[in-house]
Amino acid sequence: MIKHFQIGANDGIQQVPAAESNWLVLEDPTSEEQKNLIEKYNLPEEIFVGARSAEEVSHFDALEETSLTNTYVLVLTNLSEKKEEKIEDRLKPIIFILSDSLLITYFGNKSSFLDHLLQKYSDKIATFEGLITYSVFMLYNHYIQELLAIKKDIDDLDQAARKTTENKELFKLADTNRTVVYLDHTLAGQKSTLDSLWEKEQFIEKLHNPKVLYDIRLHQKHAEELIKIYRDLLETVGGLFSDMMDNNLNHLMKYLDSAALIISIPALISGIWGMNTGGLPGEGSNTGFFLVVGASIILAIVFGIHLKRKDFSK
Repeated sequence: MIKHFQIGANDGIQQVPAAESNWLVLEDPTSEEQKNLIEKYNLPEEIFVGARSAEEVSHFDALEETSLTNTYVLVLTNLSEKKEEKIEDRLKPIIFILSDSLLITYFGNKSSFLDHLLQKYSDKIATFEGLITYSVFMLYNHYIQELLAIKKDIDDLDQAARKTTENKELFKLADTNRTVVYLDHTLAGQKSTLDSLWEKEQFIEKLHNPKVLYDIRLHQKHAEELIKIYRDLLETVGGLFSDMMDNNLNHLMKYLDSAALIISIPALISGIWGMNTGGLPGEGSNTGFFLVVGASIILAIVFGIHLKRKDFSK
């Protein structure tokens, strides 16, 4: 589906008929709609390729030989609020095709980004550049909210690592690591893309809003710093899980070795008295069996007490 809007300095953003629009919004467009749009404005055929993939590369490039004037494409990645989905399904590319007279935006399949953007910032947007900038600002708000939620998960994992090494917690650690890795690479790619965008003097002049640029840069630094801290914390928690498993395994091996030593004492005694060589004490006595069993039990108990009291850390 393609929605048509008019962005103006006086009226803000208004949904209008196609003939009056200067902002086209693609929301889950059909292949036919994409093809018609590409042909109408002479856009590159691969412009929307990868638009539904989390691995879409963030970039900012000039488009040559289009029917629009001074055309650029900006590809960024939004993080949806659907926490029940896998991280790669939550990362949704957003494509801006910017020209002097027309802005084309692809917000992805069943995305609520447009509704949230218009609800929060429609009264502040009067230019194409302003719409793109406030979209970027909202993107980083989503990332920071997600990172703050991840911090709670890391705290829970840290506490769990001190008490248990159950599979459930290990799976949660792996999922959290996966999320942070995706976010780290996504933010790193977007940083270089946005640096290129902010270096475009014409864009900054038309935006004419240094405050929102400052806020975006501050959010960028905040998100990047959180990513670094959380990756280090996850490495620490992962190391703690490994150390706890090694410690539990050492205790188990200590118990098994001690049990094997204790059992070996009666086994040794019974093995000796079970020899068929003759001449063993108590061989002809009716009580010899019970004496051997009793001696084996007593020696095993004494040796067990000795092992329990012994400090193996020295």
